[in-house]
Amino acid sequence: MNGARLPAALLLLLGVGSVSGACGSPPEDQPDPLEGPALVSGSSLERYGLLVIPRVGGVAQFRSIENPSTVRWTGRLSLGSVTAAHSLGSAVVLQQGPRLRLYTTSPVEAETPLPDAPADARWIASSSGGAFVSGERILAITPTRTAEVTADGVVHWAAPAAGDRVVALVEGTGGPELVVWEAGASQPATTRAIGTSGPVALAGWGRTVVTASADGSGLTEWSIPELEAAEGTEIGGAPSALAISPSQHRVFAASVDRPRFTVIDRYDWREVGSSRIEAPLATLRPGVTGGRLVAWDGSNAWSAKAGEAGLDAVPGEWRVDLPLALPGGAVLVSTESGPGLLGPDGEVTAVEGPADAWWLPFRWGRRLPVASAAVVPEDTLEDAEEALDALADSVPPGRIGLLTLGRTSNRRPQALGDPVPGDPSPELSAGFYAVAQSSRQLAALAQTRDLLDRSGYSTHVLRRLDEAGDTWYRLLLGPYETRPEAGGAARELRRQRGIEAWIHEEADQAARRDP
Repeated sequence: MNGARLPAALLLLLGVGSVSGACGSPPEDQPDPLEGPALVSGSSLERYGLLVIPRVGGVAQFRSIENPSTVRWTGRLSLGSVTAAHSLGSAVVLQQGPRLRLYTTSPVEAETPLPDAPADARWIASSSGGAFVSGERILAITPTRTAEVTADGVVHWAAPAAGDRVVALVEGTGGPELVVWEAGASQPATTRAIGTSGPVALAGWGRTVVTASADGSGLTEWSIPELEAAEGTEIGGAPSALAISPSQHRVFAASVDRPRFTVIDRYDWREVGSSRIEAPLATLRPGVTGGRLVAWDGSNAWSAKAGEAGLDAVPGEWRVDLPLALPGGAVLVSTESGPGLLGPDGEVTAVEGPADAWWLPFRWGRRLPVASAAVVPEDTLEDAEEALDALADSVPPGRIGLLTLGRTSNRRPQALGDPVPGDPSPELSAGFYAVAQSSRQLAALAQTRDLLDRSGYSTHVLRRLDEAGDTWYRLLLGPYETRPEAGGAARELRRQRGIEAWIHEEADQAARRDP
């Protein structure tokens, strides 16, 4: 496998590494998965939105996830025409025929050439990136790396996995096989016959893969890279479509043998809800925050609140980007007159935006998009910042699966920039923090910070002086209102990622200044 590293400025976008810990047994303190805006609660909420890429060329726009008519950022870089655009979460793959470019908005707006896509390749999106697949060839892409692999058989499905690996479902000589390639390797590291040709979904933040079970009546989860069967469940028939919630907490499975799609808790593999369907579903697309998803049966699009009975018809064209479920039960749709917002009441209202464009879910970097804005009218910038404050304050602290987000009461965590030696230490919001890493070198925190950012944590960097006067940098998660909450986050880091975290308490700044 030939892996191409991207420029250093782009490597800050995502830290990729192997993650320890199994996903099979839920801990006793496992919370309910979040739904709706609470999925991206606290200081990370303003980082989520929609990136609009014009098809005929022009500048990109970052729009509000709550109100797609609101532009929060307009780029300066003039993009060429594109035949397709694919979201990688914090970056976008722009495609013009076989030519590919990686487009990023932060820390700098830039385009970077990628290897050409294989002839007649189809794009397969996953939680950790995506892959172009054509025949036996795979081009796997993340925001920081590309990998090209040639399999020993036709590839049904492929994705980049944790640890710079590539995982694929390949039609081998004896039938369907799961295959894993280690970073930089041209030959598979692990191959496992599974007896089913699909569907497949990447889960566990790139550490597991979910497939149909060998007997065709349920699901099986396989570990990466060992490809050992870990968990599974019966769903009453062979799955026709699979999807994983944004929190990685739940599996959505539609079956051709059962007139419904099922919602499954991935940590203990129990059914938590189901929705009736009229026709077999070919595609399931979870919404941006997981509370609602859209589906395609080959002729019609549908929308459902996860776990509730019944599907609602969705008007408009089915595309690779739309329809897309947004917070609050709304669905962004493509109509003849342009983009529209389908509300919970069934009415479609027009969205002020380009019709000839790709609308992609997107996660901004650590700096707020309004602070990075290239073209924002001065009289609207203050209104935008006030709107973000109000939106963040309306969302309570919560958890993403096993990953905790928190903030102090009536106080929004500051989006701290990287500290610069010689500058005064930045002020943190009062509360308790889990310390994930400490180092003399600021750059040493980058990979862990980006990995935790990608997982939904609210991260900060604090500079401290030890008793000898030496400078140390601490990577903090939080803040949390109580020490037990911060302790819970530290335990999750240890259990899920092998990080031995400890607790840091930050006093109120005003109280510390008082005599």
